[in-house]
Amino acid sequence: MTKRRWRLVIFAGILLVGAFIMQNREKSEDEAISLVLDHATEIDDIELFQGDQSLFHATGDEAQGFIEKYPLSHVRKLSKKERTIFEEKPVYHIVYKMKDKPLYEVEILKVAISSELDEELQQMVFRVDDAQYLVYWAKEKKVLEQSTNTQRLLEQYGQ
Repeated sequence: MTKRRWRLVIFAGILLVGAFIMQNREKSEDEAISLVLDHATEIDDIELFQGDQSLFHATGDEAQGFIEKYPLSHVRKLSKKERTIFEEKPVYHIVYKMKDKPLYEVEILKVAISSELDEELQQMVFRVDDAQYLVYWAKEKKVLEQSTNTQRLLEQYGQ
């Protein structure tokens, strides 16, 4: 084979590997979303953190008032550019558990530049005191629409 053919074979191989990786990434995202949707009603434990410090931990009936009824009712991918609109470090971290095992975790990001929020993100932002926040599923790099449960949790137990 000539050099040109080798280059074409290598290029085709790289394209195939890239396509395989993208397909696997999409499949794992879909599986993560399915897992949360399938087990959302079984969440029995919630814990709110600020940094490494636990601010609130509840199980059973006490936790039910703060657990999202429809955790993935509106999901949107957050681009790297959009991520810069928010403070770099999350203000809070919430872990939703099922039978003492984390089902999923979200970060609560504080809005740093509110003038750059597009209309869709503005609808997903919520206020606590004088600050604006957004629920971010860091593992999947997605923004989640919050319900009043998340807002109430932060109003009562956030510092």
